[in-house]
Amino acid sequence: MLLRTLLPFLLLVDSTSAFAADTPSPKAALSEQAKISALLDALETSDVTFIRNGTAMSGKDARKHLQGKLDELSGQVHTANDFITKVATQSRETGKPYMIREKDGKEVPSADWFKYKMARLIQK
Repeated sequence: MLLRTLLPFLLLVDSTSAFAADTPSPKAALSEQAKISALLDALETSDVTFIRNGTAMSGKDARKHLQGKLDELSGQVHTANDFITKVATQSRETGKPYMIREKDGKEVPSADWFKYKMARLIQK
């Protein structure tokens, strides 16, 4: 008797599971930590020069600097936007904005560069 009552429900659950397995899932959103890592990766692998207090640094050295600063401020950085505004925008020592010198010599504030990279990352 119980089986006869449950049989239609069990068939429905089984067919629903099969349908769900064939349905493509939407692309999973990146976690905030993954976004921060992707921004640091972009800096390290890009062909730009990072300017900190007037001193030029390679992307690799800039990543090390920003990672150290991120580690120090970890309790205050919860999102990629926090990373940009609290870590990757300006020097804590002098208050001078960090700059990015692109290959063509044009300099842009690092905050703008990271925001652009973030927008492209989200679009992917």
